[in-house]
Amino acid sequence: MTRLHGLFVIFVIFAVPSAALPVTGDGGDGSDERNRGGSSLQVLTRDTTAIGGPAERHGRDFEAATGTAVAVTRVPFADLYERIMLGFVTGHLPFDALLIPSAWLPDFAPYLSPVPERIIAGPIVGDILPLYRDALMRWNNRWMALTIDGDLHMGAYRRDLFEDPDTGAAFAAEYGRPLQPPQTWSDYRDVAAFFSGRQGADGSALAGTLEAYAREGQRIWTLFSHAAAYTNHPDHPGAMFFDPDTMVPAIDNPGWIRALREMLELRRFGPADADRLDSEAVRIRFAAGQAAMNIDWADTGVLAGALGGAMGGERASVADTPLSGDPRDSRTETSAIAGNVGFFVLPGSREVWNPASGAWETLPSVRSVSFLAFGGWIAVVPAVGAEHERAWAYVAWYASPEHSARDLLDGSSGINPYRLSHLDDPAPWRSLLGDRQAEDYLRVLRASLSAPQIARDLRLPGYRAYIAALEDQLDRVMTGGATPEEGLRAAAADWEALTDRLGRNSQRRHYREAMGLSEKSD
Repeated sequence: MTRLHGLFVIFVIFAVPSAALPVTGDGGDGSDERNRGGSSLQVLTRDTTAIGGPAERHGRDFEAATGTAVAVTRVPFADLYERIMLGFVTGHLPFDALLIPSAWLPDFAPYLSPVPERIIAGPIVGDILPLYRDALMRWNNRWMALTIDGDLHMGAYRRDLFEDPDTGAAFAAEYGRPLQPPQTWSDYRDVAAFFSGRQGADGSALAGTLEAYAREGQRIWTLFSHAAAYTNHPDHPGAMFFDPDTMVPAIDNPGWIRALREMLELRRFGPADADRLDSEAVRIRFAAGQAAMNIDWADTGVLAGALGGAMGGERASVADTPLSGDPRDSRTETSAIAGNVGFFVLPGSREVWNPASGAWETLPSVRSVSFLAFGGWIAVVPAVGAEHERAWAYVAWYASPEHSARDLLDGSSGINPYRLSHLDDPAPWRSLLGDRQAEDYLRVLRASLSAPQIARDLRLPGYRAYIAALEDQLDRVMTGGATPEEGLRAAAADWEALTDRLGRNSQRRHYREAMGLSEKSD
């Protein structure tokens, strides 16, 4: 999903007696009978059913409960950042709440109001997993957003293929080990190579795996996830993208080069049009049974595994899949592999690049580094808005444990688990996926979110410029115009120039905060 920058929403919640709150019963959504009959709230987010769909659905329910209407404006994702930023700069942004990618918060924070203490101290925030709460809702040590979605990459595979005795025997004969979900990127490569071109149940050739390779189609997070295990040394936290002490870019070190080389090789084991795939196409084709594995966000689990078919999404054929720039518009045919989907944590490695020694090190065992790819969507309130109280009440309604728990089970919502309560109760997942799939899905999510090392995504002012510079060089590499070394070296030089232009000291402070590191004195 192409995740860029986003907006912020301002909510001032007044203390009200619990009897005046709507039926959510969470005591922290800020709704009040005094809101009844007021003018409508104006909410801005991206187009498509993901995020925007729940925004409209919860808006209708919010109006029924409080009397306050909610008008949701949905614009193409490619235009969302510019529309918001232009409104901030000109002072003409006629929206009370904004639903945006978390990576945009550093750019928009100066124009936003902090989250009211009432919400921060209440159960709506207390139930959010610390990874998504502390990493995504704060900027400059202030609570500036409310998490409404949690993102990380994970793997999915077809159990019917992996557990077939003849297929397992053929793999063992070729590779000398059992066929099982991959633990390392090397394992993953071998499994993809083995299945690539084999005949599927419908007689068509299988893809070994599916990953997003399209520019503006989440390609950047495919690379980041491949690099996570190689570039996050356990003794040097926060050094995946930059040296956190000097802000010298790290994206051209041997760990990144290995990741990009492996990513390029894996294209050979995908479909013929692999370079055109965005994440939406990845999950649609996997759900159609066209590949043995994929790497994607947790949406794949709902869309491919749901025993009753896709939940709530619009129907669309693979041929009609748009390269939308964000995969959260999850449209799919009814899954052809429901009941036969397994899951695995992001593959890892026993080797990691040590940025201090400038050498590869061998770890005692295989280590998977969870990567918070894109991080998730957040809700913010512009400081210039006139409806702070009701805007925050609406956002709290949207993000409440009760409402968000239902959103998770809808394949078109674009919302992945981000609360403790989302993972605590297996019953809804069992109803949707069946016992075996639900157990595996929750096991992988819990393991990913409790991994010894979890890498945060890039997040700092000028984010879009950094990403664009890297994407430009990836274009050269993907088309054969540059080697991985040449492309990453050029991207690193562009990042150096950007950091100097934006201010190295301030960028260092922001980067360290985003990586969860303490501030370093000059």
